[in-house]
Amino acid sequence: MRIKQYVKRAVVIGLAASLMISTAACTKETNSTSVADTTSSDETDGTDGTDGAKKVKVAWQSNSYPLAYEDEDGNLTGYEIEVLKLVDEGLADYDFEYELAGAQDAQYAGLSAGKYDLVISNAFYTAERDEAYALPENPLGASLVGIIVPKGTEGVTDFASAAKAGLKMTPQLAGDGLYYVVYKYNEENPDNQIEQEATDSADSFMNAISWVGDGRYDFAVWPKNYYEQLVIAEDGELHDYDSKLDFYECRSVYTYPIIRKDEQELADAISEVLGKLREEGTLSELSEKFYGYDAFMYDSE
Repeated sequence: MRIKQYVKRAVVIGLAASLMISTAACTKETNSTSVADTTSSDETDGTDGTDGAKKVKVAWQSNSYPLAYEDEDGNLTGYEIEVLKLVDEGLADYDFEYELAGAQDAQYAGLSAGKYDLVISNAFYTAERDEAYALPENPLGASLVGIIVPKGTEGVTDFASAAKAGLKMTPQLAGDGLYYVVYKYNEENPDNQIEQEATDSADSFMNAISWVGDGRYDFAVWPKNYYEQLVIAEDGELHDYDSKLDFYECRSVYTYPIIRKDEQELADAISEVLGKLREEGTLSELSEKFYGYDAFMYDSE
């Protein structure tokens, strides 16, 4: 598919940033316009949408297939978009509008400036995000995370076995969502710790592949979707390392919409609908549709 091939190449540009912390009735129609239909009307009072509902300005970022993208007919779709459309249908008092904000830094700058009310960016939970923004209690989605080891490494398939073997993990960007994933594992397993090395280098995420492939470090922690796009895919930027590495998925990590701090009521309303969608199995179904697998399969959070 042309769109997918384009994003596989373009995703490298914003990959590290995508994991970083940035300083109704059911018959109600959802606002699912394409980018071309999104206008600067968001710069008006921004209070009233369809039938007097409060407008919620949602920012999505480029290079985010299959989370949010325009299909070949120019229609806005993707896992996070389709979930939010269902949330919008369940909230009579709100009317969602979507705008392409570019890269993630532009999303969060707009959120801080009040241009947007909500950002979708496959965002993991971090304590800093929880402090700076309003997060729903229930997740928007999940991301499968696993470990990368040199091909042929025996007996190491998850965090616990890597810790038990005393393997050396690649440095992780301090404050990054993946750093928090390992940090949380260590909190839960005080007797079987993974040693974490923090770095301020934004290149550490991409460098992890070569560091493990070339034997500098023993393993790395990465999301499955990025590994598939960049390493396994024949046109992936890091495909040369496919023959040197093995990837073992082992954890489902929740992702959240990031909402303005002063919109806690909106966050609570969204959380209620997300909880129902998850309980009904709808989130898993949409995950299967857009990812090709159920990202909630290792639902340990």
